[in-house]
Amino acid sequence: MTIYVNARFLSQPITGVQRYGIECSRKIKKLHPESVFLAPRNIHNTAIAKELNAICFGNNTGHLWEQKDLPAYMKKMGHGPLFNPCNTAPLFYSNNFVTLHDLAFRLHPEWNSRAFSTWYNFMIPRVIKRAKHVFTVSKTVATEISEHYHINNNNISVTYNGLSGIMQPTHSAAKEPIVLAVGSFNLRKNHESLIRAFISSPLKTTHKLCIVGDKNKVFAETGINEQTLLDNNITLLRQLSEQELADLYSRAEIVASVSAYEGFGIPILEGAANNCKLLCSDIPVYRELYGSVAQFCKPYDIADISRALTTLVATPARDRAAIDNLLMIYNYENSAATIIGKMTTVR
Repeated sequence: MTIYVNARFLSQPITGVQRYGIECSRKIKKLHPESVFLAPRNIHNTAIAKELNAICFGNNTGHLWEQKDLPAYMKKMGHGPLFNPCNTAPLFYSNNFVTLHDLAFRLHPEWNSRAFSTWYNFMIPRVIKRAKHVFTVSKTVATEISEHYHINNNNISVTYNGLSGIMQPTHSAAKEPIVLAVGSFNLRKNHESLIRAFISSPLKTTHKLCIVGDKNKVFAETGINEQTLLDNNITLLRQLSEQELADLYSRAEIVASVSAYEGFGIPILEGAANNCKLLCSDIPVYRELYGSVAQFCKPYDIADISRALTTLVATPARDRAAIDNLLMIYNYENSAATIIGKMTTVR
């Protein structure tokens, strides 16, 4: 049976959502070689498109390609099952399988531009209610989807994120006094609280805080003054290659995420794989996924974040067995197998 994948993510910069699309697609191709990957012509990730043997077509790009060119192509192909890994899907196609990564657009529309929030709050409910099956990346988000959109739990499957090839586990002990935070500079990531906590902690004289992530025009600005970063042993890094980021993980002592809301939190998993100590905001999804391996803090409590950072430096590294157990559960091959299973059986 041929299954199709909406690979519009190949035309986009890689963040967590696109990473899920890429890695699940790689595993789907491995496990189900007859899969077909479809993309617009404005490919950003040409090497990955070649690896997937993606078919590029249409006169449009972006959402217009997805809503016009893609469903027209699928109708010509006989209305086969279409996997949409990155939240959005053709509204008027009747054989969609969709991954919805989180509900930030609904729960916190103020974090996004008005245009983004309006479009997502119009489109997403209609897409997932018409979908043959919905996937998401944690049990926490699955519960939110069920509660907010009244989707039957039997129609939702959890397909966790995992590690990309270059981020596979390492066992290097050559750690440096680096606190690493990875994520786009937007309000939900709460980098501002982490910065203020770092500045107020003793670590500002013993450690470096590195924040990796481009500013994205889609999201509301945080208001962070970059000069403040430079004056306090804090570095904002942009445009790192995957290899450069992997090297930074291997050297970092602590990986921190004090996000106000997440669907999964790939950087925490990547930090765990690289033997980093882990600091997470005390939010439901992080308790679900990383409760056995991370230290927690209140996301907007500067004193609590500062205390947690200081405590973590003096705390021995977690037992590696607990990390390895998580890596067995959170991986893209398991997720791809679940996706293929649903797409080949659900009618």
